Amino acid sequence: MSDPAPWYDPAVPESEYFLGVMGLDVVGFSQSTRGRTPVQLVGDGAALGIARRSHREITYTVLLLVREECALPYALEWLSAALQGAPCEGSCVGDELGVFSCCPTGDGTRELRHLFGVGLLEGPTVTATRYMDEGIIAEATFTLAAAVPWIYREPLETLTDWITLRAGTLLTFDPDEVYGACLEATPCLDDPLCPPPPLPVRAPVPVDACYPTGSAQFYRSVVSLPPVAQPEWLEAVPVFELETGGTALRRLIVRFWANPLGGDCMDVADPCAACTDIQIPYLPAGSKLTVDGRTQRAEVDCPAGPLGSATSSPTLYGPLGRSFEWPVFSCPTGLCIEILSTSATTAADARARVFLVPRSDVG
Repeated sequence: MSDPAPWYDPAVPESEYFLGVMGLDVVGFSQSTRGRTPVQLVGDGAALGIARRSHREITYTVLLLVREECALPYALEWLSAALQGAPCEGSCVGDELGVFSCCPTGDGTRELRHLFGVGLLEGPTVTATRYMDEGIIAEATFTLAAAVPWIYREPLETLTDWITLRAGTLLTFDPDEVYGACLEATPCLDDPLCPPPPLPVRAPVPVDACYPTGSAQFYRSVVSLPPVAQPEWLEAVPVFELETGGTALRRLIVRFWANPLGGDCMDVADPCAACTDIQIPYLPAGSKLTVDGRTQRAEVDCPAGPLGSATSSPTLYGPLGRSFEWPVFSCPTGLCIEILSTSATTAADARARVFLVPRSDVG
């Protein structure tokens, strides 16, 4: 009542006698979710199969502290409601869970970890109750499930600043011609005198119907991350944010290059050596794009007049407007990140930023 505590409700008098929840134990962070199921062969041995990570289950044991018996049912009601997650962002997608890997020091940033796609799996369930002169202590358990098995750290501090797109270098080029110069190795065992039988027709790869051809002027902004800034034994994934500003933005390209020698990223321009592309054909004015490698989801928040804003999921394309693959950087190679936007559609207040987020399988 004097804090004010988040569970205190003036409309529920017994909430005044609920003193809170104290953590007792947690299980599920120190176990890897990686596994594989070998398939036995007809002869000796087995095919190992593909290693994959399942969802993560986290079980908490907590104490509910109350001063009178009538407050205990309310404490359970409140805990159950709190574990349902955000009313508008939960449901099938789940929520973000923030935890500390150890007792925090300073502002706690170094110890803070994040899990995504988290929802209540079962509970809470009271397993023991102790009555004392000063009140009641009830022991309860509940289990959360994280659809994304990874445990993420805070983004690396070297990539956090916003970049004004019009402050980049202005250049003219044709992305289609640039990619056309990339060579592909041909199989060396194909006999020209005895060609192999034709393979069955494969389904065509979806291609962006609005992928443009022809040269155009682009603003080019480059972000660099030195190899020493990346943790040596942790994978990392990017998070890209962009605000279009006053006009609609078309033909956005974001490229990632490995830079193990820590060279000048302004000299890196070979698209054949790029790790991957993120290409989006259109973003409306006043919108904000988020491409999140942690959850492998992309969202665009668009202005919706009196309704505030509306959220949509854009289609991401890769090089030449073809299939997109979520990038994962498994080694501390350093990065060069190039952001290209057409000068004719880049607003004066358009800006972008990139995060690189380390992740682990246990924590």
